[in-house]
Amino acid sequence: MKLNRLLYLTFAVGIISSIVLTYFYLLQRDFTKNHREFLISISNLENSQSDLNYLILENSLYAYQDQDKISQSIQDLQDKYTKIEASAILKDKNYLSIRKNLELFKERLTKNFENIEEFQMLNAGIKNSLVFLTRHVESSVALSEEKNIFIQANQILKHLNDAVKMQDLDYINNLNVTLTSDSPNQQMQDFINTFNAHAMYLVKRYPAFVTMTYKVTHSDIYLLMKKIREEFSLLALNDFKALDIFALIIFSVFLSSLLAISILFAKYLKENKKLQETTKSLEYSLTYDMLTGLYNRKMLEEDLSKSDFPHILVIDINGFKDINDVYGNEVGNALLQDLAQFLKSELLHQADFKIYRLGGDEFAILFEDIDKKVAFNIALSLEQKIMKHIFLIGKLELNITVSIASNCISPMLENADMALKIIKKEQNKRVLAYKESLNFKKSVQENMETLEQIKVAIQTDCIIPFFQPIVNLQSAKIEKYEALVRLKLPNGSYLPPIKFLDTAKKSSYYYDITKIMIEKTIKVAEQFPQYRFSINVSMLDILDDEITSSLLSSLKNNLRVSSRIDIELLEAEHLNDLEKVKEFVQELHKYGSKILIDDFGSGYSNFSYFSDLPIDIVKIDGSIVNEITTNDRKLHMLKSIHQFSKGMDMQSVAEFVETREIALLLRDIGVRYGQGYYFSKPLQMPLVSDEVII
Repeated sequence: MKLNRLLYLTFAVGIISSIVLTYFYLLQRDFTKNHREFLISISNLENSQSDLNYLILENSLYAYQDQDKISQSIQDLQDKYTKIEASAILKDKNYLSIRKNLELFKERLTKNFENIEEFQMLNAGIKNSLVFLTRHVESSVALSEEKNIFIQANQILKHLNDAVKMQDLDYINNLNVTLTSDSPNQQMQDFINTFNAHAMYLVKRYPAFVTMTYKVTHSDIYLLMKKIREEFSLLALNDFKALDIFALIIFSVFLSSLLAISILFAKYLKENKKLQETTKSLEYSLTYDMLTGLYNRKMLEEDLSKSDFPHILVIDINGFKDINDVYGNEVGNALLQDLAQFLKSELLHQADFKIYRLGGDEFAILFEDIDKKVAFNIALSLEQKIMKHIFLIGKLELNITVSIASNCISPMLENADMALKIIKKEQNKRVLAYKESLNFKKSVQENMETLEQIKVAIQTDCIIPFFQPIVNLQSAKIEKYEALVRLKLPNGSYLPPIKFLDTAKKSSYYYDITKIMIEKTIKVAEQFPQYRFSINVSMLDILDDEITSSLLSSLKNNLRVSSRIDIELLEAEHLNDLEKVKEFVQELHKYGSKILIDDFGSGYSNFSYFSDLPIDIVKIDGSIVNEITTNDRKLHMLKSIHQFSKGMDMQSVAEFVETREIALLLRDIGVRYGQGYYFSKPLQMPLVSDEVII
């Protein structure tokens, strides 16, 4: 009887234990799933908030950014919050404090969205006014001779743009953004009034814009999310402890009676291990790159913020996109993994370093307190070793090259990225150490100085035409002069066009220089009626209505000399609108002007110019002319060009005639005109006598 009772009791205990263990298994499985989903949702919410802050900062700094992306990011953030709010685990009364914190978070989030909406309105107003002022100044430059107003307007506009980029209230508070002028010109006054209205609007709205930008990007939302995550983890940990204790009690009581208890409990342990692995995986993904196993960009940023003397090498694989396109992403990923291992093995002997994958095909190596020269030599060594190494991807052998930027100057990543951009532009460099005196900064400074020189030269009438004679080789007489621009410096020296003209082309000063050259050349032509004069105009200049209108107007107003003014078209310039050039040439021919193609024979020559345009003269490029006495191929080229121009009923001019031997050979070949230092360097004024000795 006792045995039966014991059997019944054992059976009952077995059933009860099975029910209890089954219930326990289902409970912990659901809890594990809900816990994991909640943590993932919080992580996704943090990432979305980071993306939103990045978009806001981007929109506050750049004029042309799509604000729709901000709206999409806000919607994404709201959707992810709604998902968290609906999490099954929050229905548990133990997580009441989490629900309350989420309600507080929702209030902060709503307030932040309101701030973002206000930021967008302020941002749109400021950027619209800046764009309007830019276009307003550009479209009104030709309204008056008072160039200082437009120079001042451009300076104010530059300061306003700088203020928006720097977001510095002290900077804009010290700015004088008001234009004034006594000009009776109503259009000028309208321009000033409109400019001042928008400028004052910017100054008035700027403090609110800066304040709101700071509010939006420095919200305490991150701290609140961190608090929710930490509090949730603590509560979940207590629940896990309770589950563990419950499992231990059941296992101890029923171990001797039911094998099922042991099996179910073992399954629980397995599921619990999965939960721990999931938690570790989430923690791992926050600091490590999942593909290579290296630290990720977020970890690098954290390490940089903690480092006292950081030095970074940023490595970029050249042509990595081509590898992905040709061999596929699997090969590309395998290459990234192999390169990660290669870097690890090559740096084993180094102390105090970490390797990171920044994303894509970029890696970084962070050293702590290393000599700059040592770091640079490491970069040089790595670049050479990577170039010589053969990466085996299955049966595929790959040779790659990398570009490496070395930097120890804050901001670390930004400066390294600038150095990489320079490497990409200069094909002869693979490794570059960032420093303040890099060429791109020097180039910007030089351009600014050159623009200032041009501005002063225009204001002080120091844009000067020089004249180089063009000699009739058959009669040994000067028949015409080419006008060449020079910029006179305060010390009395002259800058050749190669030193300033390309910079001028990127500014509004180029039109002023062209206009001055036309006017001054025409005045000199009036003093020397025995000569013709030619002015250089690029084919792209012809697409500028202001330049062509100014030239044609000058010819029309000076009919006595217009028939002696020729135009040299720079043949090497790219041309898209041949019809417009043809119309321009036809207009010039009406005044008796002749059309020359300059530098013919250099680079790419479009022969359709000659079939579609009525060209009068071809100028043979000096790179051919100066070698005809020593290079038979160049001599053959010159003869071919001469015969071609002769067959097209065009005259030819040989440039760069540097020696008497070249001049005599050109005359024997039959080339009609010569120009070069053998006859004369460019002169401030044409010669009275037209005779030369050949």
